[in-house]
Amino acid sequence: MTKHDTWVKLKPGNPYESVLDLFPENKIPVRDPFPLERVTAPDGKQVPLWIIDIERLSSIQTNAIARLIAQRRGASLIEVQAEAASLGGFGMADGWVEAMKCDAEGFQRSKELADFFETAPQSPSKQAQKAWANFYNSQHERWIEGNEQPPPINSIDDVDPRLRTPELEQAFKMRQIESAMAAGNYSVMDVLTGHAMTDVLNIIDPENSYSLVGYDDEFEDDEVYE
Repeated sequence: MTKHDTWVKLKPGNPYESVLDLFPENKIPVRDPFPLERVTAPDGKQVPLWIIDIERLSSIQTNAIARLIAQRRGASLIEVQAEAASLGGFGMADGWVEAMKCDAEGFQRSKELADFFETAPQSPSKQAQKAWANFYNSQHERWIEGNEQPPPINSIDDVDPRLRTPELEQAFKMRQIESAMAAGNYSVMDVLTGHAMTDVLNIIDPENSYSLVGYDDEFEDDEVYE
């Protein structure tokens, strides 16, 4: 497993559409589960950036993105590559991200961000700026420059309640079903007859009891049909 585990899907009309076919499911690997990196724009404003993770790009993907950025900005390929090296990846504007998918590291860092926002000073002040700078530096030291390992996620119970969604809970149920099906080593007939699914339901939902019902069991013996 690579050090980082977050991917993003981009909105239609994004500047990277011409190279997205190089990425499985059009998802681009990024270094952070939120746009943590900030750079100074020509107008002096601080711009939040997602960092496309070079470590998880193939050479073809890396060259395609570098050439695309160089053409769009009127810069040389060497300049773009040098900037990417200084940032640890290619910077991508926050506004193009439509959806995010992450695993253990992404959930842990998102939890830490939620904790920070709940406890940090809310009003714009030097104290708030200092708190954010400390958080920012800690994230870099532990997760980017360091080798922090997130706690494993084996079930929905391992995910912070603030980060749970109905879609995520459904995904964990599907993962349970797939794991139980694989462990059961069922035959094609077991699957077709429903025997496999009945066993799986009893495993993932032990509070209820599931069993197969035959055609003859559905009707009383004295029922009459025309």
